[in-house]
Amino acid sequence: MLCLENITKRYADGQRALTVLDDLSLQVNEGEFIAITGESGAGKTTLLNILGTLVSPDEGQYLIRGKKCPMTNSGTGRDETERLCQLRNKEIGFVYQDHRLLPQYTVRQNILLPTLAAKSTSMEEEEQHALELLEFMGIAALRDSPVTQLSGGEQTRVAICRALINRPSILLADEPTGQLDAANAQTIAKLFQQVNTQLHTTIIMATHSAEMAKVAQKTYRLIKGKLMND
Repeated sequence: MLCLENITKRYADGQRALTVLDDLSLQVNEGEFIAITGESGAGKTTLLNILGTLVSPDEGQYLIRGKKCPMTNSGTGRDETERLCQLRNKEIGFVYQDHRLLPQYTVRQNILLPTLAAKSTSMEEEEQHALELLEFMGIAALRDSPVTQLSGGEQTRVAICRALINRPSILLADEPTGQLDAANAQTIAKLFQQVNTQLHTTIIMATHSAEMAKVAQKTYRLIKGKLMND
């Protein structure tokens, strides 16, 4: 489903270039749940950003279902830019450690935000799907609550609902339990497992938590820019 081939990514560090990812390759089959572990600064977020087409590698290529993926809008034609935007909005869902929920909106409004970019279904269908996701996450009663009134665990569930609203085939999660206590982290870990098995969503998750990584089918450790079987 996804294939990274010989990916290298460098960042400027003063007068030298710091290699974050070094000739890294990764294959992900449809329906897999993969955890990427590693120390802070190992490059986990950079790897997810490349998978999400938010960052371009300096070397290598990224294929989705066998087709080469344009990595950023920079330097691409209008058609390629449009295809990239559609790919991000329809195929890829993102869950961030800091949630990135908009405080002025309710739970329901935050979840529906990604649907504004592509009107492929009616508002009624989108509203129904949002409710289904809220029920799946066990927070249907909070649909009209301001997100500022939610606990950290509840905000994480809302962020997952928002990531799933456009029915993406791929879910990328960057330290989704990084700000949660152990009990809430365990609950979220089980919810990710249910998203994978019941909704058949391919998940790639970066985490520093060994407990969180246990729910994945495969675990890799990012060390010195390379992925090692954990």
